[in-house]
Amino acid sequence: MNFKPKRIKNRIEPIMTDSEKAVNFAINNIKKRWPEAEPYIMKDPRASSYYAVYVLNERWPEAEPIIKQNAAAAYLYANEILKQSWPEAEPYIMKDSQYAYNYARNVLNKRWLEAEPYIKQDPIYWAKYIYRFLRHEL
Repeated sequence: MNFKPKRIKNRIEPIMTDSEKAVNFAINNIKKRWPEAEPYIMKDPRASSYYAVYVLNERWPEAEPIIKQNAAAAYLYANEILKQSWPEAEPYIMKDSQYAYNYARNVLNKRWLEAEPYIKQDPIYWAKYIYRFLRHEL
C-alpha cells in the first residue's frame, strides 16, 4: 500500500490543530516534542501543562503565560516541572480551593496565608488544610 503525503497531512492536521488531541497524540504516538503542533497546544493552559510534563519533561517558557492562567494547569506545572513556588501563577492558583490546598501542601510545604480565604470556601479542602497546617495551633 502506497501512502501519499497529502493523505497523511489530511489525517494529522485535525489532530495537530486540536490542543487536547495534539497532546494525546504526542504522548501516545510521537513520544517526543512536536513543534508543528505547539502553537495550537499553547492555546489551552491545561494542554500546555500536560505537554510540558508528559512530553517535554522540562520548562516551556513560551507557554508559561498561558499555563499560569488556569489553577489546575499552573499547579501541575509548578509541582511537576518547576518543583518550587511559582509566584507569577499564585494569584490564579489561590482562587481555586482544591489547587490552592494542593499547592500549599505539595509545592510550598507550608501555610499559604494569602490563599486561606479561598480555601475556606470549600469545607472539604478547608478541613484538610486545618488538619495539615493548623491542628497544632487549635
